[in-house]
Amino acid sequence: MAAIRMLSPNPNANRTSFASPPRRLFSCGIVRESNFYGSKFPQRMLSFSTKKIRAERSGPTRGSAMDSTRASHSFDVVIIGAGIIGLSIARQFLLHSDLSVAVVDKDVPCSGSTGAGQGYLWMVHKTPGSDIWELSIRSHKLWELLAESIQEQGMNPLEVLGWKKTGSLLIGRTLKESDMLKRRVNQLVEAGLSAEYLCSSDLLLKEPAVMVEKEGGAAFLPDDCQLDARRTVAFIRKANEVFASEGRYAEFFNDPATLLLRSGNTGEIEAVQTSKNILYRKKAIIVAAGCWSGSLIHDLLRNSNVVLDVPVKPRKGHLLVLENFNFLQLKHGLMEVGYTNHEVTAQHTTSSASGDQGQALSISMTATMDTMGNLVLVPDGKPLIGPVPGFSNLFLATGHEGGGLSMALGTAEMVVDMVLGNPGKVDSAPFAVQGRCV
Repeated sequence: MAAIRMLSPNPNANRTSFASPPRRLFSCGIVRESNFYGSKFPQRMLSFSTKKIRAERSGPTRGSAMDSTRASHSFDVVIIGAGIIGLSIARQFLLHSDLSVAVVDKDVPCSGSTGAGQGYLWMVHKTPGSDIWELSIRSHKLWELLAESIQEQGMNPLEVLGWKKTGSLLIGRTLKESDMLKRRVNQLVEAGLSAEYLCSSDLLLKEPAVMVEKEGGAAFLPDDCQLDARRTVAFIRKANEVFASEGRYAEFFNDPATLLLRSGNTGEIEAVQTSKNILYRKKAIIVAAGCWSGSLIHDLLRNSNVVLDVPVKPRKGHLLVLENFNFLQLKHGLMEVGYTNHEVTAQHTTSSASGDQGQALSISMTATMDTMGNLVLVPDGKPLIGPVPGFSNLFLATGHEGGGLSMALGTAEMVVDMVLGNPGKVDSAPFAVQGRCV
Protein backbone atom coordinates (compact mmCIF):
# COMPACT_ATOMS: atom_id res chain seq x y z
CA MET A 1 0.00 0.00 0.00
CA ALA A 2 1.02 3.64 -0.27
CA ALA A 3 3.15 5.22 2.37
CA ILE A 4 1.14 6.93 5.06
CA ARG A 5 3.63 9.20 6.72
CA MET A 6 4.73 12.74 7.26
CA LEU A 7 7.23 14.15 4.81
CA SER A 8 9.04 17.45 4.73
CA PRO A 9 8.78 18.89 1.21
CA ASN A 10 11.60 20.99 -0.14
CA PRO A 11 10.98 24.52 1.17
CA ASN A 12 12.70 26.02 -1.84
CA ALA A 13 10.46 24.38 -4.44
CA ASN A 14 9.15 26.80 -7.08
CA ARG A 15 11.18 29.62 -5.59
CA THR A 16 14.10 31.45 -7.19
CA SER A 17 16.66 32.86 -4.80
CA PHE A 18 19.30 35.52 -5.35
CA ALA A 19 22.10 36.10 -2.88
CA SER A 20 22.97 39.58 -4.16
CA PRO A 21 19.78 41.43 -5.05
CA PRO A 22 19.69 44.74 -6.88
CA ARG A 23 19.06 47.81 -4.81
CA ARG A 24 16.21 49.30 -6.81
CA LEU A 25 13.33 46.90 -6.98
CA PHE A 26 10.42 48.32 -8.89
CA SER A 27 9.38 51.40 -10.72
CA CYS A 28 6.83 52.73 -8.27
CA GLY A 29 9.77 53.74 -6.17
CA ILE A 30 11.03 51.36 -3.49
CA VAL A 31 14.13 53.17 -2.26
CA ARG A 32 17.04 51.86 -0.25
CA GLU A 33 16.55 52.12 3.52
CA SER A 34 19.36 51.29 6.03
CA ASN A 35 -6.97 24.43 20.11
CA PHE A 36 -7.52 24.70 16.47
CA TYR A 37 -10.73 26.72 16.01
CA GLY A 38 -13.60 24.70 17.41
CA SER A 39 -11.53 22.02 19.11
CA LYS A 40 -8.47 21.54 21.30
CA PHE A 41 -5.84 18.99 20.41
CA PRO A 42 -2.85 17.50 22.24
CA GLN A 43 0.48 18.92 21.14
CA ARG A 44 2.13 15.58 20.42
CA MET A 45 2.27 13.70 17.14
CA LEU A 46 0.23 10.52 17.02
CA SER A 47 1.08 7.47 14.97
CA PHE A 48 -1.73 5.82 13.07
CA SER A 49 -2.57 3.11 10.61
CA THR A 50 -5.24 2.63 8.01
CA LYS A 51 -7.69 -0.22 8.40
CA LYS A 52 -8.16 -2.31 5.31
CA ILE A 53 -11.88 -2.63 4.69
CA ARG A 54 -13.25 -4.17 1.51
CA ALA A 55 -16.46 -2.38 0.62
CA GLU A 56 -19.56 -4.28 -0.41
CA ARG A 57 -20.18 -3.75 -4.09
CA SER A 58 -23.54 -3.84 -5.77
CA GLY A 59 -22.24 -4.82 -9.16
CA PRO A 60 -19.25 -4.82 -11.48
CA THR A 61 -17.30 -1.61 -11.74
CA ARG A 62 -16.98 0.09 -15.10
CA GLY A 63 -13.73 1.60 -16.27
CA SER A 64 -11.08 -0.77 -14.98
CA ALA A 65 -10.43 -4.41 -14.39
CA MET A 66 -9.96 -5.06 -10.68
CA ASP A 67 -6.30 -5.30 -9.75
CA SER A 68 -5.67 -7.76 -6.93
CA THR A 69 -2.34 -6.07 -6.20
CA ARG A 70 -4.07 -2.92 -5.01
CA ALA A 71 -5.07 -2.63 -1.37
CA SER A 72 -8.75 -1.86 -0.81
CA HIS A 73 -9.96 0.70 1.75
CA SER A 74 -13.27 2.33 2.54
CA PHE A 75 -13.93 5.87 3.77
CA ASP A 76 -16.94 8.13 3.94
CA VAL A 77 -15.13 10.87 2.00
CA VAL A 78 -12.15 10.66 -0.37
CA ILE A 79 -10.39 13.95 -1.19
CA ILE A 80 -8.04 14.17 -4.16
CA GLY A 81 -5.48 16.89 -3.53
CA ALA A 82 -3.38 17.69 -0.44
CA GLY A 83 -3.02 21.42 -0.89
CA ILE A 84 -4.55 23.93 1.48
CA ILE A 85 -8.04 23.43 0.00
CA GLY A 86 -8.04 19.63 0.26
CA LEU A 87 -6.54 19.52 3.76
CA SER A 88 -8.92 22.24 5.00
CA ILE A 89 -11.91 20.30 3.66
CA ALA A 90 -10.64 17.21 5.51
CA ARG A 91 -10.29 19.30 8.69
CA GLN A 92 -13.84 20.60 8.36
CA PHE A 93 -15.30 17.09 8.00
CA LEU A 94 -13.29 15.84 10.98
CA LEU A 95 -14.33 18.72 13.23
CA HIS A 96 -17.96 19.02 12.24
CA SER A 97 -19.08 15.48 11.46
CA ASP A 98 -18.33 11.90 12.40
CA LEU A 99 -17.31 10.94 8.87
CA SER A 100 -14.02 9.25 7.97
CA VAL A 101 -11.74 10.98 5.47
CA ALA A 102 -8.89 9.97 3.18
CA VAL A 103 -6.64 12.50 1.44
CA VAL A 104 -4.87 11.39 -1.75
CA ASP A 105 -2.09 13.17 -3.61
CA LYS A 106 0.38 12.33 -6.36
CA ASP A 107 3.08 14.05 -4.32
CA VAL A 108 3.20 15.50 -0.79
CA PRO A 109 1.52 18.54 0.80
CA CYS A 110 2.87 21.93 -0.24
CA SER A 111 4.43 20.52 -3.41
CA GLY A 112 2.16 22.68 -5.58
CA SER A 113 0.77 26.22 -5.48
CA THR A 114 0.15 26.18 -1.73
CA GLY A 115 3.82 25.73 -0.95
CA ALA A 116 4.88 28.45 -3.37
CA GLY A 117 2.43 31.10 -2.19
CA GLN A 118 3.03 34.16 -0.06
CA GLY A 119 0.26 33.54 2.46
CA TYR A 120 -1.84 36.63 1.74
CA LEU A 121 -5.10 37.01 3.62
CA TRP A 122 -5.92 40.34 2.02
CA MET A 123 -9.18 42.09 1.25
CA VAL A 124 -7.65 45.28 -0.17
CA HIS A 125 -7.74 44.06 -3.78
CA LYS A 126 -11.21 42.49 -3.58
CA THR A 127 -14.33 44.33 -4.68
CA PRO A 128 -17.42 44.51 -2.43
CA GLY A 129 -20.36 42.88 -4.17
CA SER A 130 -18.21 40.75 -6.47
CA ASP A 131 -18.86 37.02 -6.72
CA ILE A 132 -15.99 36.12 -4.42
CA TRP A 133 -16.56 38.87 -1.85
CA GLU A 134 -18.75 37.02 0.65
CA LEU A 135 -16.66 33.85 0.45
CA SER A 136 -13.49 35.88 1.01
CA ILE A 137 -14.99 37.76 3.97
CA ARG A 138 -16.18 34.51 5.55
CA SER A 139 -12.79 32.86 5.07
CA HIS A 140 -10.98 35.87 6.51
CA LYS A 141 -13.18 35.67 9.62
CA LEU A 142 -12.53 31.94 10.01
CA TRP A 143 -8.77 32.48 9.78
CA GLU A 144 -9.00 35.15 12.48
CA LEU A 145 -10.99 32.80 14.70
CA LEU A 146 -8.40 30.09 14.18
CA ALA A 147 -5.58 32.45 15.15
CA GLU A 148 -7.53 33.54 18.24
CA SER A 149 -8.19 29.92 19.19
CA ILE A 150 -4.49 29.09 18.95
CA GLN A 151 -3.68 32.03 21.19
CA GLU A 152 -6.34 30.99 23.71
CA GLN A 153 -4.63 27.60 23.94
CA GLY A 154 -1.41 29.28 25.05
CA MET A 155 0.36 29.07 21.70
CA ASN A 156 1.72 31.86 19.52
CA PRO A 157 -0.11 32.16 16.16
CA LEU A 158 3.05 33.68 14.66
CA GLU A 159 5.06 30.58 15.55
CA VAL A 160 2.31 28.09 14.70
CA LEU A 161 0.92 29.62 11.50
CA GLY A 162 3.35 32.39 10.67
CA TRP A 163 0.31 34.61 11.36
CA LYS A 164 0.81 38.33 11.50
CA LYS A 165 -1.42 41.33 10.95
CA THR A 166 0.71 43.17 8.42
CA GLY A 167 -1.92 45.43 6.97
CA SER A 168 -1.92 45.89 3.21
CA LEU A 169 -1.27 48.75 0.82
CA LEU A 170 -2.75 48.88 -2.68
CA ILE A 171 -0.53 51.42 -4.42
CA GLY A 172 -1.33 53.68 -7.38
CA ARG A 173 1.09 55.92 -9.21
CA THR A 174 -1.11 58.15 -11.36
CA LEU A 175 -3.90 60.60 -10.67
CA LYS A 176 -6.37 58.24 -12.34
CA GLU A 177 -5.27 55.34 -10.14
CA SER A 178 -5.44 57.51 -7.04
CA ASP A 179 -9.01 58.52 -7.82
CA MET A 180 -9.88 54.87 -8.28
CA LEU A 181 -8.29 54.03 -4.92
CA LYS A 182 -10.34 56.72 -3.17
CA ARG A 183 -13.51 55.17 -4.56
CA ARG A 184 -12.32 51.73 -3.52
CA VAL A 185 -11.67 52.91 0.04
CA ASN A 186 -15.21 54.30 0.22
CA GLN A 187 -16.58 50.96 -1.02
CA LEU A 188 -14.59 48.99 1.53
CA VAL A 189 -15.67 51.26 4.38
CA GLU A 190 -19.32 50.97 3.32
CA ALA A 191 -18.85 47.18 3.32
CA GLY A 192 -17.78 47.33 6.95
CA LEU A 193 -13.99 47.15 6.70
CA SER A 194 -11.45 49.47 8.24
CA ALA A 195 -9.81 51.30 5.33
CA GLU A 196 -8.26 54.68 4.56
CA TYR A 197 -6.75 56.50 1.61
CA LEU A 198 -3.14 57.67 1.92
CA CYS A 199 -1.75 60.45 -0.24
CA SER A 200 1.85 60.11 -1.40
CA SER A 201 3.28 61.90 1.65
CA ASP A 202 1.15 59.86 4.08
CA LEU A 203 2.21 56.70 2.27
CA LEU A 204 5.86 57.62 2.77
CA LEU A 205 5.23 58.02 6.51
CA LYS A 206 3.42 54.70 6.68
CA GLU A 207 5.96 52.81 4.56
CA PRO A 208 9.28 54.70 4.35
CA ALA A 209 10.74 52.19 1.89
CA VAL A 210 8.17 53.09 -0.77
CA MET A 211 8.05 56.32 -2.70
CA VAL A 212 5.59 57.37 -5.40
CA GLU A 213 5.15 60.62 -7.29
CA LYS A 214 2.94 63.38 -5.93
CA GLU A 215 -0.07 62.13 -7.92
CA GLY A 216 0.20 58.67 -6.38
CA GLY A 217 -1.34 57.22 -3.25
CA ALA A 218 -2.56 54.03 -1.65
CA ALA A 219 -5.54 52.26 -0.12
CA PHE A 220 -4.59 51.00 3.34
CA LEU A 221 -6.30 48.14 5.18
CA PRO A 222 -4.74 47.78 8.64
CA ASP A 223 -6.48 44.48 9.43
CA ASP A 224 -5.22 42.46 6.47
CA CYS A 225 -3.03 39.53 7.47
CA GLN A 226 -0.42 37.12 6.24
CA LEU A 227 0.52 33.59 7.26
CA ASP A 228 3.12 31.02 6.31
CA ALA A 229 1.57 28.37 4.08
CA ARG A 230 3.96 25.60 5.08
CA ARG A 231 3.55 26.13 8.80
CA THR A 232 -0.21 26.35 8.36
CA VAL A 233 -0.41 23.12 6.37
CA ALA A 234 1.80 21.36 8.92
CA PHE A 235 -0.51 22.53 11.70
CA ILE A 236 -3.66 21.40 9.88
CA ARG A 237 -2.11 18.01 9.11
CA LYS A 238 -1.05 17.52 12.72
CA ALA A 239 -4.57 18.32 13.89
CA ASN A 240 -6.14 16.04 11.25
CA GLU A 241 -3.87 13.16 12.22
CA VAL A 242 -5.25 13.17 15.75
CA PHE A 243 -8.36 11.58 14.22
CA ALA A 244 -6.31 8.74 12.73
CA SER A 245 -6.27 6.98 16.09
CA GLU A 246 -10.07 6.82 15.80
CA GLY A 247 -9.85 5.30 12.32
CA ARG A 248 -11.29 8.47 10.81
CA TYR A 249 -8.33 9.87 8.90
CA ALA A 250 -5.63 8.61 6.56
CA GLU A 251 -3.23 10.10 4.02
CA PHE A 252 -2.15 8.42 0.78
CA PHE A 253 0.72 10.49 -0.60
CA ASN A 254 3.04 9.75 -3.52
CA ASP A 255 0.08 7.74 -4.81
CA PRO A 256 -1.57 9.49 -7.78
CA ALA A 257 -5.24 9.02 -8.52
CA THR A 258 -5.56 7.27 -11.88
CA LEU A 259 -9.25 6.48 -12.40
CA LEU A 260 -12.73 7.00 -11.03
CA LEU A 261 -14.55 3.68 -10.81
CA ARG A 262 -18.30 3.55 -11.49
CA SER A 263 -20.94 1.18 -10.25
CA GLY A 264 -22.31 -1.12 -12.95
CA ASN A 265 -25.78 -0.90 -11.41
CA THR A 266 -26.22 2.80 -10.68
CA GLY A 267 -23.51 4.43 -12.78
CA GLU A 268 -22.48 6.46 -9.76
CA ILE A 269 -18.79 6.86 -9.02
CA GLU A 270 -17.99 4.56 -6.14
CA ALA A 271 -14.21 4.60 -5.78
CA VAL A 272 -10.94 6.31 -6.58
CA GLN A 273 -8.32 4.04 -8.08
CA THR A 274 -4.74 5.13 -7.38
CA SER A 275 -1.45 3.63 -8.44
CA LYS A 276 -1.39 1.48 -5.29
CA ASN A 277 -4.89 1.47 -3.79
CA ILE A 278 -8.60 1.44 -4.40
CA LEU A 279 -10.39 3.87 -2.08
CA TYR A 280 -14.13 3.34 -1.86
CA ARG A 281 -16.33 6.24 -0.87
CA LYS A 282 -19.49 5.87 1.15
CA LYS A 283 -20.60 9.48 0.78
CA ALA A 284 -18.49 11.70 -1.48
CA ILE A 285 -15.40 12.14 -3.62
CA ILE A 286 -13.99 15.65 -3.79
CA VAL A 287 -11.47 16.79 -6.40
CA ALA A 288 -9.37 19.63 -4.98
CA ALA A 289 -6.27 19.36 -7.14
CA GLY A 290 -5.75 23.05 -7.81
CA CYS A 291 -4.68 24.08 -11.29
CA TRP A 292 -4.33 20.45 -12.34
CA SER A 293 -8.00 19.64 -11.67
CA GLY A 294 -9.03 20.11 -15.30
CA SER A 295 -6.56 17.64 -16.79
CA LEU A 296 -6.99 15.30 -13.82
CA ILE A 297 -10.77 15.05 -14.22
CA HIS A 298 -10.27 14.32 -17.92
CA ASP A 299 -7.88 11.47 -17.07
CA LEU A 300 -10.00 10.09 -14.24
CA LEU A 301 -13.07 9.80 -16.49
CA ARG A 302 -11.21 8.63 -19.60
CA ASN A 303 -12.73 5.13 -19.64
CA SER A 304 -16.31 6.29 -19.13
CA ASN A 305 -18.78 7.75 -21.59
CA VAL A 306 -18.73 11.04 -19.69
CA VAL A 307 -16.84 14.04 -21.04
CA LEU A 308 -16.34 16.84 -18.54
CA ASP A 309 -14.31 19.88 -19.53
CA VAL A 310 -13.30 21.68 -16.35
CA PRO A 311 -12.00 25.14 -17.34
CA VAL A 312 -9.11 25.14 -14.87
CA LYS A 313 -5.61 25.04 -16.30
CA PRO A 314 -2.11 25.80 -15.03
CA ARG A 315 -0.81 29.32 -15.51
CA LYS A 316 2.85 30.07 -15.16
CA GLY A 317 3.87 32.41 -12.37
CA HIS A 318 7.14 33.26 -10.70
CA LEU A 319 8.18 33.92 -7.14
CA LEU A 320 11.36 35.88 -6.64
CA VAL A 321 12.84 35.53 -3.16
CA LEU A 322 15.61 37.93 -2.21
CA GLU A 323 17.40 36.30 0.70
CA ASN A 324 19.49 38.18 3.26
CA PHE A 325 18.05 41.38 1.90
CA ASN A 326 19.12 44.13 4.33
CA PHE A 327 18.77 47.21 2.16
CA LEU A 328 15.19 47.85 3.23
CA GLN A 329 12.42 46.46 5.42
CA LEU A 330 8.74 46.54 4.51
CA LYS A 331 6.25 47.08 7.31
CA HIS A 332 3.18 46.11 5.30
CA GLY A 333 2.17 43.95 2.37
CA LEU A 334 2.35 45.87 -0.91
CA MET A 335 0.36 45.43 -4.09
CA GLU A 336 0.25 47.61 -7.16
CA VAL A 337 -3.17 48.73 -8.30
CA GLY A 338 -3.01 46.71 -11.54
CA TYR A 339 -3.62 43.57 -9.49
CA THR A 340 -7.27 44.50 -9.08
CA ASN A 341 -7.81 44.03 -12.83
CA HIS A 342 -7.19 40.28 -12.63
CA GLU A 343 -10.52 39.40 -11.03
CA VAL A 344 -12.55 41.01 -13.81
CA THR A 345 -10.21 39.65 -16.50
CA ALA A 346 -10.35 36.10 -15.16
CA GLN A 347 -14.14 36.06 -14.96
CA HIS A 348 -14.42 37.41 -18.50
CA THR A 349 -12.04 34.73 -19.75
CA THR A 350 -13.97 31.96 -18.00
CA SER A 351 -17.34 33.05 -19.33
CA SER A 352 -16.14 33.62 -22.88
CA ALA A 353 -16.71 30.70 -25.20
CA SER A 354 -14.20 31.89 -27.77
CA GLY A 355 -11.32 34.26 -28.24
CA ASP A 356 -7.65 34.29 -27.42
CA GLN A 357 -7.29 33.63 -23.70
CA GLY A 358 -3.69 34.74 -23.88
CA GLN A 359 -4.88 38.29 -24.51
CA ALA A 360 -6.71 38.22 -21.17
CA LEU A 361 -3.57 37.55 -19.16
CA SER A 362 -1.65 40.38 -17.58
CA ILE A 363 1.13 40.99 -15.10
CA SER A 364 1.20 42.90 -11.86
CA MET A 365 3.35 42.83 -8.79
CA THR A 366 3.08 42.36 -5.06
CA ALA A 367 5.76 42.53 -2.41
CA THR A 368 5.95 41.38 1.20
CA MET A 369 8.50 40.38 3.77
CA ASP A 370 7.97 36.68 4.46
CA THR A 371 8.23 35.06 7.88
CA MET A 372 11.94 34.43 7.39
CA GLY A 373 12.61 38.10 6.70
CA ASN A 374 13.05 37.56 2.96
CA LEU A 375 11.53 39.91 0.42
CA VAL A 376 9.03 38.19 -1.89
CA LEU A 377 8.15 39.68 -5.30
CA VAL A 378 5.40 38.15 -7.45
CA PRO A 379 4.05 38.69 -10.94
CA ASP A 380 0.63 37.56 -11.12
CA GLY A 381 -11.94 33.89 -11.49
CA LYS A 382 -14.07 32.44 -9.68
CA PRO A 383 -13.53 29.01 -8.13
CA LEU A 384 -15.61 25.97 -9.04
CA ILE A 385 -17.25 24.64 -5.89
CA GLY A 386 -20.05 22.10 -5.93
CA PRO A 387 -21.38 18.79 -7.26
CA VAL A 388 -20.55 17.66 -10.77
CA PRO A 389 -23.71 17.42 -12.92
CA GLY A 390 -24.77 13.82 -13.36
CA PHE A 391 -22.81 12.59 -10.34
CA SER A 392 -24.47 13.34 -7.02
CA ASN A 393 -21.46 12.27 -4.98
CA LEU A 394 -18.63 13.86 -7.00
CA PHE A 395 -17.65 17.40 -6.04
CA LEU A 396 -15.16 19.98 -7.28
CA ALA A 397 -13.35 22.55 -5.14
CA THR A 398 -10.85 24.20 -7.45
CA GLY A 399 -10.03 27.24 -9.58
CA HIS A 400 -9.15 29.66 -6.76
CA GLU A 401 -6.25 31.17 -8.71
CA GLY A 402 -4.04 33.05 -6.25
CA GLY A 403 -6.77 33.10 -3.59
CA GLY A 404 -6.67 29.46 -2.52
CA LEU A 405 -5.11 30.13 0.85
CA SER A 406 -7.26 33.14 1.64
CA MET A 407 -10.50 31.35 0.65
CA ALA A 408 -9.58 27.89 1.97
CA LEU A 409 -11.55 27.82 5.21
CA GLY A 410 -14.67 29.31 3.66
CA THR A 411 -14.44 26.87 0.76
CA ALA A 412 -14.04 23.95 3.16
CA GLU A 413 -17.10 25.05 5.11
CA MET A 414 -19.10 25.42 1.90
CA VAL A 415 -18.15 21.98 0.56
CA VAL A 416 -18.88 20.20 3.83
CA ASP A 417 -22.25 21.93 4.16
CA MET A 418 -23.08 20.77 0.62
CA VAL A 419 -22.14 17.16 1.31
CA LEU A 420 -23.95 17.07 4.65
CA GLY A 421 -27.00 18.91 3.35
CA ASN A 422 -26.59 21.81 5.78
CA PRO A 423 -27.69 25.39 5.05
CA GLY A 424 -24.81 27.34 3.59
CA LYS A 425 -23.21 30.30 5.37
CA VAL A 426 -22.39 31.87 1.98
CA ASP A 427 -24.35 31.70 -1.26
CA SER A 428 -22.71 28.97 -3.34
CA ALA A 429 -24.57 29.75 -6.57
CA PRO A 430 -21.78 31.87 -8.13
CA PHE A 431 -19.38 28.93 -7.84
CA ALA A 432 -21.68 26.20 -9.19
CA VAL A 433 -20.20 23.67 -11.59
CA GLN A 434 -23.45 23.45 -13.53
CA GLY A 435 -23.23 25.55 -16.68
CA ARG A 436 -19.54 26.29 -16.31
CA CYS A 437 -18.20 22.89 -17.39
CA VAL A 438 -19.20 21.02 -20.53
